[in-house]
Amino acid sequence: ASDESGGGARELTDLIRVAADVRPGDSGGPLVNSAGQVVGVTVAATLTYRMGGVTGGEGFAIPIDRALAVANQIRSGAASGTVHIGATAFIGVGIADSDVASGGAVVRQVLPDTPARRAGLVSGDVITAVDGVPINSASNLSDIMDQHHPGDTITLSWIDRGGVPRSAPVVLAAGPIG
Repeated sequence: ASDESGGGARELTDLIRVAADVRPGDSGGPLVNSAGQVVGVTVAATLTYRMGGVTGGEGFAIPIDRALAVANQIRSGAASGTVHIGATAFIGVGIADSDVASGGAVVRQVLPDTPARRAGLVSGDVITAVDGVPINSASNLSDIMDQHHPGDTITLSWIDRGGVPRSAPVVLAAGPIG
């Protein structure tokens, strides 16, 4: 699956596949069986699914037992590699996978008044590492950012549009909610 911002693809596993017209904004909604029981939580959709000649969204949901386990983990305040507790760290870029063999995350957009803008990143730069850890895709950068919190200082490394390697300390901001 890939997100609407072009942030790269992720493999989604162990989900309930539903032939339902799921649309953006439906995530977090209940998946109910014919007996009215909640059996899952909607998390993703395709927008190119065709059923009976009608184009619509095919939905995917987390089984309710897994959703409840994550909810209980969040309530207990126990962060993990897949559950982030608290405000999200933010550098202020829109990213996509890089076309180069060495990987990285290509910067598609740099928002104004953000840590990335202050560090000097511009559209077309390729982020290559965070704290010396190589970035091999846009989703990999997102995963690494999820391990940090607003106020943390990271060393961001990138190759600018001219091919020049750059690096700068960046103080992470609080990301948008939602």
